Amino acid sequence: MLRIVARIIIIALLTLSITSTFGQVIDPVKWTMEAVETGENEYDIVFKSTIEEHWHVYSSVLDIDSTKIGPMPTTLDFLPNDLVTVNGKLQERSKMLTEFDPNFEMDLNFYEHTAIFARNISIAPGATTRFDGSLGFMACDATQCVFPPPIDFTVEIVDGKVTSVAEKVLVSDEVGFDDNSNGKGVVNPIHWKVHSESLGADEYKIFFNATCDGDWHIYSQHLEGNEGPLPTVFVVELPEGGTTTSEMIEPAPHVEYDPNFKMELAFFEGSAEFTQTIKVSGTPKIKASVDFMACDDSGCLPPELVEFEIDLATGAGEEIALEATDSLDLTGSIWDLPIDIDNPSQDCGEKKEDNQSLWTIFLLGFGGGLVALITPCVFPMIPLTVSFFTKGSKDKKKGVTMAIIYGFFIFAIYFGMSLPFHIWKIDPDVLNQLSTGVTLNVIFFIIFIVFAISFFGYFEITLPNKWANKADSASNTGGLLGTFFMALTLVIVSFSCTGPILGSILAGTITQGPMPLTAGMSGFGVALGLPFALFAMFPGWLNNLPKSGGWLNTTKVVLGFAEVALAFKFLSTADLVVQTGALHRETFFAIWTVIAFLIGIYLLGFIKFPHDSKKTKLSVPRVTIALIFIAFGVYLAPGVMKNPTWSHGLLAGFPPPETYSWYEHDSDCPLGLDCAHDLEEAISMAKEKGQPVFIDFTGWGCVNCRRMEENVWIDDRVFQMLNNDFQVVSLYVDDKRELPEAEQFNKTIVYDDGTEKVKRIKTIGDKWSTLEILSFENSTQPLYAIITPEGKLLNPPVGYTPNSDEYVEWMKCGLDAF
Repeated sequence: MLRIVARIIIIALLTLSITSTFGQVIDPVKWTMEAVETGENEYDIVFKSTIEEHWHVYSSVLDIDSTKIGPMPTTLDFLPNDLVTVNGKLQERSKMLTEFDPNFEMDLNFYEHTAIFARNISIAPGATTRFDGSLGFMACDATQCVFPPPIDFTVEIVDGKVTSVAEKVLVSDEVGFDDNSNGKGVVNPIHWKVHSESLGADEYKIFFNATCDGDWHIYSQHLEGNEGPLPTVFVVELPEGGTTTSEMIEPAPHVEYDPNFKMELAFFEGSAEFTQTIKVSGTPKIKASVDFMACDDSGCLPPELVEFEIDLATGAGEEIALEATDSLDLTGSIWDLPIDIDNPSQDCGEKKEDNQSLWTIFLLGFGGGLVALITPCVFPMIPLTVSFFTKGSKDKKKGVTMAIIYGFFIFAIYFGMSLPFHIWKIDPDVLNQLSTGVTLNVIFFIIFIVFAISFFGYFEITLPNKWANKADSASNTGGLLGTFFMALTLVIVSFSCTGPILGSILAGTITQGPMPLTAGMSGFGVALGLPFALFAMFPGWLNNLPKSGGWLNTTKVVLGFAEVALAFKFLSTADLVVQTGALHRETFFAIWTVIAFLIGIYLLGFIKFPHDSKKTKLSVPRVTIALIFIAFGVYLAPGVMKNPTWSHGLLAGFPPPETYSWYEHDSDCPLGLDCAHDLEEAISMAKEKGQPVFIDFTGWGCVNCRRMEENVWIDDRVFQMLNNDFQVVSLYVDDKRELPEAEQFNKTIVYDDGTEKVKRIKTIGDKWSTLEILSFENSTQPLYAIITPEGKLLNPPVGYTPNSDEYVEWMKCGLDAF
């Protein structure tokens, strides 16, 4: 069973990377939602799905043994609302199938083709409110599963009656940012206009006109398979008795090779008109929507849903949009501060571009490649492969050259894996949401635990054998092409050892953008390919290599323990952003302490795993390494105390912050500072004290934020200025707690072309991340800015600055400007 689960999780991870790489979106389930009146002030909220052939979604009731891992059931939940009552359980109104599911190796309840779920609600008489909910589901076919994010929706209620049920469309789902824009360059390349014409006899023709800017295009309704982009989907909602008298008709599309998806696709550019004929009685107002994906030759924007209302009496149609401020007056608020990012009071203190961060990631990837070299899947291949080139060739010089080329191809393969990520452009706020989201971090926690179990020897994670067989067959062609396929064969067959290490690189860099991922993968490829070239050039070195043996398996087991430790880092991030209190700082230290001691005990021979030798030889290096891990456990152990015996600055950024603790603290701010967590409050406090405001854009899941607090802020010069000369405010951009309903509102995002759309400010994190993007044109954390209480920017903001002297100079610059 563990083997099957491992394969499912690895397929999921690879699907994430492949989807990210080629911009491909697998979206086999489409949902519609409506409210059906069932009595006075009583409604059924109904979700109906259209499921593509061979795919299915699961029931809300799954009988799964507690010892097994199964799929996610379908859920339909609502947020508490004093004016609305949810009655009974989730209703399922389609024909359920109960069959053996090959993905999970068990009998499961699911639906094919269509599934209808409903919940009944009662509304207080005369109530006017917004009732929010979320639909969660999982879709699978016979070979794979997809994990779409929950569908958040709103039930609008006016005078005790439901007026609409609609999906919430966040701005992060609607716009794209250029990779290097730091929040600038917000584009809106597709423009829709909708209207109707009367044909007589209660018939009407609905027109959807799309205008595409520049090289942007949208796709046909009719695309084959699930491996390409989302097709364009139109929905026209008809009143009772209304019918469609024709399908949605589209013009002849262009059919060309699409570089984003590496296939021929049907699409429209310039302009396109789509029409459908309907028949309804009278001249009511109807609703319609279009769900589409926009791409140009270099990348794609996330899918977008646009909704319209069409007045059949006049033929006019207009887009249904959120109101900009939802009746909330923002004049004079933090959203109205005169922050001018281009014209601070002083130009002093500007931090130079940090060119070392990518080199740091490259070196981390290089270190991962060195670790991969001493695993059982790779290490024995070094002398075997080098001997093949140097002894198997009549021309010794040519043999050495081919071995060097072989090493280069190994690097090139890993480097090439990252290149397509440069095509996939993402809103930087989406990256923040993704990297700190509960779902992704829990998934990575599970994946790393499975990696660990694999390293312990209980099963192996492998790529399909046919991939290796094909690559191996191709390697017999000879020449450069044969050498390339020999390198590809090594990459494939060594995956059971390199996969978990690569997974660590992917997990650590995928949410930072394409360049860090390329740097990490390149470092890994260089470390893995370099020894083949060096040993071919200096074959005498082969005699100094240690012989293969049990020490290789020991290395894998130690890596397994390391994977467990990293897994709890991801679980800690998920816990922090929702503030469940499940994994406090002391709990984290306790777990890592136990892991460190277990590694030491294992190396001393007191614990055995399946592939370990029956007798453990306690060599001097082995005992030394064991003592190092035991000493590391001793170093960690005081972390469970309220006042540790020594500082744990070496681990800054990994454990939760000191304020997230078993114990009570005098302040919930870093280092016990007198800080605020709300900018309005901080401005008020700063006015009273006559001090500038020190804004700390931070995050619960931000490693560099913790490093700054525990390594730089702890510097006495920095601490004294923060404590005495500034009013500090820490704004957590990944705080998933919802704002009070009265404080939730909609904020306008202005695009480069002058058009506007609206983002819903629902959570604390939404508020501060949006403020950071709009006011400071940045979306990274940490970000530090110094302003006057009136909102004047005193000097250019800075990000991660590990050098205390540079940070002190920047702070003094802000004070001098004030």
